[in-house]
Amino acid sequence: MTDSLRYKIHAPHIVHEIFDDQEAAIINLKSGNYYSLNPIGAYIWAQIESCLTVGEIVEEVVSRYDGSLVEIINAVNKFVAELHAEELIITANEGSNEASSQHTRTDADETGTKIPFSPPVLERYNDMQELLLLDPIHEVDETGWPHRKQED
Repeated sequence: MTDSLRYKIHAPHIVHEIFDDQEAAIINLKSGNYYSLNPIGAYIWAQIESCLTVGEIVEEVVSRYDGSLVEIINAVNKFVAELHAEELIITANEGSNEASSQHTRTDADETGTKIPFSPPVLERYNDMQELLLLDPIHEVDETGWPHRKQED
């Protein structure tokens, strides 16, 4: 994976929420699969949402988490590849400048102590696949779920 690759959420059929910066829930409205991310996975997901490159994401993780550089690079690359394989993210347009101006670096925690690094985890569930594929949440516009598409 190239450090300069930039990814973005595969909207509008991917809906997601990060809870208390600790966990993320993601639903793929096309496949009916839903996912959960552990805290480091949720942190990386937020960096992808900010449209950072893979290299920038690695820098962010290194600045916040205590772990070896090689371990972090390998874990981030593997995780991003998993997200891409599940079609939760797509590569951003080449040469696009989609980086979010809202992004701010958060080095360590409030006390200045880095958090011990553990690999990000993507858990996939398909036990509600049929229900999610039948549910009217699919009728959404670019504002996403839970907002219903406005009738013209």
